[in-house]
Amino acid sequence: MWVQPEDGPDWLIGGSYVVSRRIAMIVEVWDRTSLVEQEQIIGRTKGEGAPLGTSEEFDPVDLTASSIPEVAHVRLANPDSNSGAAMLRRGYSFVDGSTELGRMDAGLFFIAYQRDPRTGFIPVQRNLRADVLNEYIRHTSSAIFACPPGVDGRDDYWGRALFT
Repeated sequence: MWVQPEDGPDWLIGGSYVVSRRIAMIVEVWDRTSLVEQEQIIGRTKGEGAPLGTSEEFDPVDLTASSIPEVAHVRLANPDSNSGAAMLRRGYSFVDGSTELGRMDAGLFFIAYQRDPRTGFIPVQRNLRADVLNEYIRHTSSAIFACPPGVDGRDDYWGRALFT
């Protein structure tokens, strides 16, 4: 996830790129979808969060298992389905009240750190075009940030390489 000398601008070496996305879920439609279909769409059990065909949340995803549909989110987003593209990512659920139409304003705020969005985030997003989950979500904001490396000693400051 750390930018290397061969990756790009010198001022970013040792830093990272951060992608953030606000993803609204169409909760009313999702809630009318059967539990079995929800699990097939995600590729995980709803109760435990285990990959389909396993029993624990952190069990490895077996992409050779027939229990995980070809268009399941967990399969399409997996590094093995994306030429090894990997990100340090985290999703945070949000509920921001109601929309102007009286629907829930809820979903996921997604953050991912990576060495290069061109080899991390972008290929995964291209693969997710086939994701059945897209029927239930809308991306309402997206951004990519370049985050310079941290400070290195008492006389250093954040962003020094960018400003000198």
